[in-house]
Amino acid sequence: MSVLTSSSWEDLRKTARLLENDIDVKLVAFSKLGVSTGASSLSSESVPLINSDDMFDTMSMELQQLLNKLSQINDKMSELAPSGAATMHTIKRHREILMDYQQEFSKTSARVCARREREELLR
Repeated sequence: MSVLTSSSWEDLRKTARLLENDIDVKLVAFSKLGVSTGASSLSSESVPLINSDDMFDTMSMELQQLLNKLSQINDKMSELAPSGAATMHTIKRHREILMDYQQEFSKTSARVCARREREELLR
């Protein structure tokens, strides 16, 4: 039974690492898009083919889903974790990474919402 548990634990850990890498890349693009939507809307009078606000909303939903999935995987890892200090440290580290990503996501989203509200007031 312990082989199955450790195998499942390792699979979850690998999945968590893949998700973390994916989220990291998407958060960078999300942050850049959040900055560029503000700059482009102020300086451009033409209408882009793809609305950057729509793209931002799509990326926001996708990132939220990935963050939720990573949270669920972290919870499963906690349930299946073999006892030991190294394992507990690994779980703690994965939770810290998730919290960092959630904070970055929240900051970027709040910044874009504030920009949208300012633009709406100026109309």
